[in-house]
Amino acid sequence: MLWYVLVVVIAYFLGAIPFGYLAGKLLGGVDIRKFGSGNVGATNVARVVSKPAGVGVFALDVAKGLLPVLLIAPQFAHLAGVGDPENLKMLAGLGAISGHIWTVFLKFRGGKGVATGFGVVLGLAPLETLIALGAWISVVAVSRFVSLGSMTAALVLVLTLLILKEDPFGSGLFLTIFAIAVAGIIFWRHRSNIKRLLAGTENKIGGKKGK
Repeated sequence: MLWYVLVVVIAYFLGAIPFGYLAGKLLGGVDIRKFGSGNVGATNVARVVSKPAGVGVFALDVAKGLLPVLLIAPQFAHLAGVGDPENLKMLAGLGAISGHIWTVFLKFRGGKGVATGFGVVLGLAPLETLIALGAWISVVAVSRFVSLGSMTAALVLVLTLLILKEDPFGSGLFLTIFAIAVAGIIFWRHRSNIKRLLAGTENKIGGKKGK
């Protein structure tokens, strides 16, 4: 049990590193939380600071979700003598996503969890995640709404897992539950975006920088 706790704690603190906030301070000289949407994620960094900064933050946020799944959890599974590390990987993924959303470094007010969640599921189910990424790209390209693309991708991920994974309600049940939980978190974190989408006031890619 101690190994499981250590994995979650390490993954949490890795996920809690607020790269968006740091980019705003170091590259733009601003508190990103006071500009644009107020979010510390890559999209707001791209809008307020610069597109290259946004791309860099996105890559780092993905990495802090991917590394706990591909590196930290398997190493701890080996040390603990766990034969099948998949459940440990999912716990590490939840730790990283929780760290990003409720980061201790910003009084537990972080990002929406999309990029870090993408890194996590990429490590758990790469094919299904890439299909979901394709859905994200398609929706964003047509609508120019990142939030709509993110929520669509979360749904597509769950659907592709149900369709493509063998025995999603048997041997793959925990992964199915995990994907549904992540999708639920993504939708919950985007509830303000949903309201703006319905009201026709949601920010689009290429819109003016927030003040």
